Amino acid sequence: MNPRPPRPRLKPAVLLYLALDLVGMVLFASGVLWFAQGRTLFISSYPTSVFEAGVALVGGLLLMIWSAARILRVLFLSRPGGKDGRPGR
Repeated sequence: MNPRPPRPRLKPAVLLYLALDLVGMVLFASGVLWFAQGRTLFISSYPTSVFEAGVALVGGLLLMIWSAARILRVLFLSRPGGKDGRPGR
């Protein structure tokens, strides 16, 4: 039996990127809900127009993609044998 490789440790940077990913999901969902049903998700005054809903949708999508890429980057670089070849810190 081969031993399983150690799991990566949860770093503060990953928590920050997870929080940003959650914000992106909420923005995206707000924009989608406004386009689909014409109502808001959490805040009753946002979005109130097609422009605001579009900004929320696109901005949320971009924030989700960016933060997910950063999470993967941090996890990849922290694994044993990552980019620098040193064991994870």
